[in-house]
Amino acid sequence: MPKQTYKVAAMIAASSHKSKDETMDKVLAMTREAAARGAQLVVFPETFVPYYPWWIWMAVNNTQRLNLYRQLYHNSIEVPGPEIQRLAEEAARLKIHVTLGINERDGGTIYNSQVLIDDQGRLVGKRRKLMPTGEEKTIWGWGHGNDLVVYDTSLGKIGPLICYEHSMALSRFALYAMGEQVHVANWPGANFKSQPRNRSRIIDAAMRHTAFEGQVFVIFSSSMLTEEDVAYYHELDPSTEESLEPGGGIAGIIDPLGNYVAGPVEHEETMLVAEINLELITYAKHMVDSVGHYNRPDVFSLRVDRRPRPAMTSREDIQDPVGQKPVEMVTEMPETI
Repeated sequence: MPKQTYKVAAMIAASSHKSKDETMDKVLAMTREAAARGAQLVVFPETFVPYYPWWIWMAVNNTQRLNLYRQLYHNSIEVPGPEIQRLAEEAARLKIHVTLGINERDGGTIYNSQVLIDDQGRLVGKRRKLMPTGEEKTIWGWGHGNDLVVYDTSLGKIGPLICYEHSMALSRFALYAMGEQVHVANWPGANFKSQPRNRSRIIDAAMRHTAFEGQVFVIFSSSMLTEEDVAYYHELDPSTEESLEPGGGIAGIIDPLGNYVAGPVEHEETMLVAEINLELITYAKHMVDSVGHYNRPDVFSLRVDRRPRPAMTSREDIQDPVGQKPVEMVTEMPETI
């Protein structure tokens, strides 16, 4: 039976634009801090390793864009890979679960991905953002239905989504229907004068609604920009000198009734730690169970295609041992729900 009461950690943090190793060092240090404060689950921002590429939203020329993409590609990480191994070893040593947003390199494509590592150092799962948002489509590939998952862990059923995936109502409902109890969300964070605090307000509304709608605990984390980051982007695109400031980001921990257990905090690098009790889900569902008594499957239904979509599936004809008709063998059988 999963633990009912334990501490979780959510943070606002800045990545390093210098190297993925420097960012990974920071991930490990913050994981140690979370464990020292008693947390058994820690949530990091979207594409925290190596960083969120804000340049995709800026006025950079084609040569710059190609060089920036190449830099991001070579600093992205593979799963499994040495960076994930480092984190897994530390998670096992500290007995803590970790959700981390990464730029995942697979072949010639980068994906906006989330990984979950448990307190035994096992890679419980990896998923890719189903729909990159706006300019993100120029650098990230898409995930598929097999990425829409809820992980069964010693801390309960943990479901992840990334950023504006929270605007996809059916994605949220699919996680609820899989029995999600703890929702982990990764977001980016930057501070544009043209949109003062707007992004934080959207994140706050989306996270509180997810908690209420699904009767789940929500732990959400986002990145931020340092003065050094802002100077870097000003150099890439001088027009940002009038629009981009240090800060950004919002983090919090919300209960199944939509109330903040900790936070929200904004515009500063910090870590929130709070205790959650899964029994509160029972009280929330007494009033509204969005996949049970407060659902109308006779009126509404959701079908999810969870088949993986590999670039190639291999089929071969083989002769059976007694010389009967050839038997078609499928090396990969997709899951169908």
